[in-house]
Amino acid sequence: MTRTAALALCLAVAGSAHAAPCKEQPGAAARRQAVEQGLLPAVVFDGEEQPRTLAARMAEHGVPGLAVAVLRGGEVDWVAVYGRRAMQAPAVSCATLFQAGSLAKPVTVLAALRLQDAGRLDWDRDVNGLLTSLRLPAGRQTPDHPVTLRGLLAHTAGITPGGYPGYAQAGPVPTVLEVATAAPGTNTPRPEVVLPPGEQLRYSGGGYTLAQIAMQDSQKLAFEPLMQRWLFQPLGLRHATFALQRQSAGGDVAAGHQGDAAPVPGGWLHLPESAAAGLWSDAGDLATLLTELRKGWQGRSQVFRKSSMRALLDTPVEGHLYGFRLIGEGEQQVLVHYGGTTGYNAGMAINLHTGDGVVYLANADAGRALSAELLAAVSRAYGWTQFRETRVRRAAVDEAALQGLAGRYLFAAMGVRVQIEQAKAQLTLVFPNGDRLALTPIAADGVPLQFIHPTGVRVGFQRGEAGAVTMQLYGDQGVRENSP
Repeated sequence: MTRTAALALCLAVAGSAHAAPCKEQPGAAARRQAVEQGLLPAVVFDGEEQPRTLAARMAEHGVPGLAVAVLRGGEVDWVAVYGRRAMQAPAVSCATLFQAGSLAKPVTVLAALRLQDAGRLDWDRDVNGLLTSLRLPAGRQTPDHPVTLRGLLAHTAGITPGGYPGYAQAGPVPTVLEVATAAPGTNTPRPEVVLPPGEQLRYSGGGYTLAQIAMQDSQKLAFEPLMQRWLFQPLGLRHATFALQRQSAGGDVAAGHQGDAAPVPGGWLHLPESAAAGLWSDAGDLATLLTELRKGWQGRSQVFRKSSMRALLDTPVEGHLYGFRLIGEGEQQVLVHYGGTTGYNAGMAINLHTGDGVVYLANADAGRALSAELLAAVSRAYGWTQFRETRVRRAAVDEAALQGLAGRYLFAAMGVRVQIEQAKAQLTLVFPNGDRLALTPIAADGVPLQFIHPTGVRVGFQRGEAGAVTMQLYGDQGVRENSP
C-alpha cells in the first residue's frame, strides 16, 4: 500500500470514529462530549482557531483507534473507545489491548513495591545478590556503591541509556536473558554500568531489563505470572498483560500504524523486554491502577501501604519518581508517564492531591501529536491548569528584520548545533537529525524576535555587539558560530 493510499484509508476509518462509552459516572456524558468536541492544536493563534471534534482530528492525524479514560476526584469518571483496531478491522472494544510501551516501567515499580513490602525483595541489596541467571558485568560500580534494584528502578544505577526497537512477528524473538547478554539475534547492546551508581539520573530501558531479571530470579517465577500474582490480580485488572501477543492467535488487539499511516508489518513488533516496554492494556485497567495508586498515597488502599507509597512518591530525583515524571508545583503537581513503540503511543497522568487524571492509548505513531490536543481538551473540560494549549498572538516581521539571524548555533550545554535558514521573510529551524520547523513570528510582551512552531517549540533571538547573535531554545542559550 502506498503512503497516499494508507493515509486515505486511515482518514476514512478514523473519520467515522464515534465514541463507544465503556463506563460513565452520572453526569459524565456531558463532560466526555465536551472533550470530544473541544480539540485545539498545540499552538492557538488569537482569533484564528475553532475547536474540532476528536473524530475529525483522529482522521486528520491518521489515528485509526483510540482508548481514553478520565479520572475525577479519585474515581474513574468515564472510559470510552474510538475507531478501529486496524484500518480494515473491527471497531475498538472496551477490552481491546494496545501496546503501552514505557508505561510498563511504573507498572513494574508498583509490583516491586508490593514484593518489598512482603519482605520478598530488597531494593537496596547489590543486585548481583538477586541475580542467579546472569551476573552484572564489571563497570563503574564498586563494593561501596553497588548497582541496586532501587537504582535500576529510579534510573540512577548508571546503566547504558536507551530503549528497545522490538522484533518482527515473522522472526525469532529472543528471551529477556538473551537481550541482557546481547546474544546473537538481539538488536541492542548489553546493559552495562557506564556511570558510577547514584550520581546521575539517566533514563535506561536496559536498567529495567536487569530489574526484570532480578525480580524473576529472586521470585523463581516468569515475569507475566509474577505481575499477575503481585499486581494485576490484587488490583482486579482484567486485561493488562505482559504476554507476547501473536497475531496468528487472533484476539482483541489493536494493530499499530506508522508515521505514514501504513500498518506495522505483522500488526506490531514483539518486545520481550517486558519491564521496560512490553505492557499491553486497555485504558480502563490503567485508570484503575492510577486510582489505587492514589488511594495508597492517601492511606486508603487494601493493596498498597501508605508508608511505602509515600516513600516512593515523595522523593523525586531531578523531576523523576521511579518510572514517573513530575510536572507542575504544589497541589497542581501531576505524575505523568508516556510510552511510544513502533505504531503506538500511550500516556497516563494523575494529580495525587485532586485525584484528577487521564489515560490514553493510540494505535498509531501519530497518536503523539493527537495526545497533546486530547490532554488540552480534557484540561479545559475539567478545569485543570496542566496540559493547556499555548495561546499566542501572531506578529508581523519583514525580511529586513530577520537579516543576520541565519547561521549555525552552538548550544554548549546540550552539546548540539542547530541551523537557522532564512528564505525571504521565513525562518526555519533545522535540527541535527534533519527535522525542519518553519517558525512563525509572535508578539511576546514587547520582546522582539520571538518565534514559535505549531508543535509548541519556541525560539527567541537577541542581537549583541559587533553582529553577535544568541538563540534561546528549550531553556538553553546558543551562540551563532557563522553567518549564512
